[in-house]
Amino acid sequence: MSPSINLLVRYNISGFMKYKICCFTLLVFSLLAVSFSGEKKDFTLEEIISLGLKNNPSLLAKIQEVEAKRAAFRASKLFFNPEIEYNRGRGKLNDTEEKVNTEGFSITQPLENPLKRKYRIKMFEKDWQAAESSLDFSRLEIIWEIKILFFKILLHKGNEELTLKNFNSLKEIHQLILKRAQLGEVRELEAIKLYVETLKAQNELNKVRTGLTLAKEELNKFLGDSLPPDFIILGKLSFKVLPLEEKSLIEKALLSHPLVKKKEKELEGAQSNLSYTKWQRIPDPSISGFTYKEIDGQNTGLGISVEIPLWNFKSKEIAEATSLVLKQEAEQKALRMELRTEIKAKLNQLRLSEQTLKLFQSGLLKEAEESLKIAEVSYKQGEISLIDYLDSQRTYYSILKDYKDSQFDWNVNRASLEKSIGEEIQ
Repeated sequence: MSPSINLLVRYNISGFMKYKICCFTLLVFSLLAVSFSGEKKDFTLEEIISLGLKNNPSLLAKIQEVEAKRAAFRASKLFFNPEIEYNRGRGKLNDTEEKVNTEGFSITQPLENPLKRKYRIKMFEKDWQAAESSLDFSRLEIIWEIKILFFKILLHKGNEELTLKNFNSLKEIHQLILKRAQLGEVRELEAIKLYVETLKAQNELNKVRTGLTLAKEELNKFLGDSLPPDFIILGKLSFKVLPLEEKSLIEKALLSHPLVKKKEKELEGAQSNLSYTKWQRIPDPSISGFTYKEIDGQNTGLGISVEIPLWNFKSKEIAEATSLVLKQEAEQKALRMELRTEIKAKLNQLRLSEQTLKLFQSGLLKEAEESLKIAEVSYKQGEISLIDYLDSQRTYYSILKDYKDSQFDWNVNRASLEKSIGEEIQ
């Protein structure tokens, strides 16, 4: 190799190495820029639920309501404030024209019957605890609604995949028939019909994608717009047979469901209110200490005052409190009956969805797929007509869509049953 050629080779190798180093550096900086500046876009169901519990506006309002009830309970433990009175004047003696200054000071402390105080505090405590149980149920509702919206997005994604597959299949067949029509092997009318079917599939794909976009916007709005505009949902519509027993589900719900706990606290609060109202028949005393500088000397001492329940003996208030207790007892009984009925209905719907999915998985999906493959080959070979092929394709994608819908129904029914029993089904 001549010196000039050797120099040229070395120069080219050196330039190539510089090019590789430059590309590698740009790639590293690009990855670092994405990792530091890019926000998270992929979200699982658990992450979506966590965001919803943090950012849903109605849930945040419920939390503030509970905090207000808690503050009221704490304030109910405080004692009544004392009353302080001070007066000053100038008096005239009866036997002379001399005038003297007079002044007085007193402090009065109202005292509360310990039993009445106990029931009054318990009223506020039960009101706060009922609000907490109501908040727990609101969380259940938020989780349920998030799951429904999440499953709806997954359903749209599944339908998008099916519709896109159908569109690509029709487009491929159309291109093949178009070439055969140009060669005179088939009638041109068949190519036109396939083109029309392709346009229909394209239109259906656009509809599905629009539905997916709207479903994602609905979920993001429900989360207080806490997701990026181009977020991606991770997951799929799952299915497994759940060994559930109706009796144990009902017993668990009647024991620990947030609405049951809320109603129990409301009933206990009404009972405390009744006891508090009855104890109001006995008046609370007020003790005072005073000192007065009067015209003829100094007067210092202690005093006690009691309200005399002469005209009002709390009959109206006790009757209202008693009616409230009876009302809460009736509502508690009605709630238990409603939960039993709801759990039975949701469990039956879930079992029906399971049976439907088992029917698809037992062989219907496989048979539909094999039938479509046979129809596609037969049509390409001219053994069946275009109408028969299109019917086979519609039947296949209809079965797949029904299968996706059944998966969606099963997941929705499971989420609804979880809401009815008050906890997630493992």
